[in-house]
Amino acid sequence: MMLWSVAARAQVNVEPLRQQLKQDGWGGRVQASVSAYAGNTEGVILGSAGFFGARGQRNIVYTTLRGDYARLNRAVSVAKWFAHGRHNYEISDMLWWEVYGQIESDRFRRVALRELAGTGPRVALLQADTVELFYGISYMYEHEDFSTDEPSGDGTAHRVSNYLAVTLKAQERIVLTNVTYFQPRLTRFRDVDVLSVSSADFTITKRLHSRLDATVRYSSVLPADIERFDLEFKNSLELLF
Repeated sequence: MMLWSVAARAQVNVEPLRQQLKQDGWGGRVQASVSAYAGNTEGVILGSAGFFGARGQRNIVYTTLRGDYARLNRAVSVAKWFAHGRHNYEISDMLWWEVYGQIESDRFRRVALRELAGTGPRVALLQADTVELFYGISYMYEHEDFSTDEPSGDGTAHRVSNYLAVTLKAQERIVLTNVTYFQPRLTRFRDVDVLSVSSADFTITKRLHSRLDATVRYSSVLPADIERFDLEFKNSLELLF
């Protein structure tokens, strides 16, 4: 079964796709799932995701699209979607400039609509055959609308988005990655969003991969009826092309 969840109030882990785009050309990863239940539990779970990217000369462009819907025992338990696009321009072997944008919605985190855009450098701290380490920092504009009457502050924020990305090639068929984002608000540093995504990618065949993800999210400023911490585990199958 392939399950995918949106990383609300944060960015996304695209390091596996970056690894796939080492050479000029294009590539992608797709996921889709349908699970039906009857008896003690009745309902359906639908999930889909797609990563698409291209590399040419000094440019890397990619986009991520995701969606999830679950209805169990006549109640909708998940309803969310997500789209993220990013462009990297290679200044040197150690330095890139990034521009990105994102839009998302998550009914059960009360996020009616979240939009953001940002730009900044990405620096290679370490590049070796078995391990890579990158640091990125950018200015990020964010606007959020919550579907709740509970006040949560101004919906517009200017943030500094920092991330540290590490890739470890544990074996020929196993790649481990972690991306951690730390995004304080420029005018109020106690207003901060944090996301950490750890992934293990297993090569089954050239075109078929298995993947495990563990995601931790924290937001310091949210409506009172929304939990600040979220922890998520998932496994999935990916088709590469």
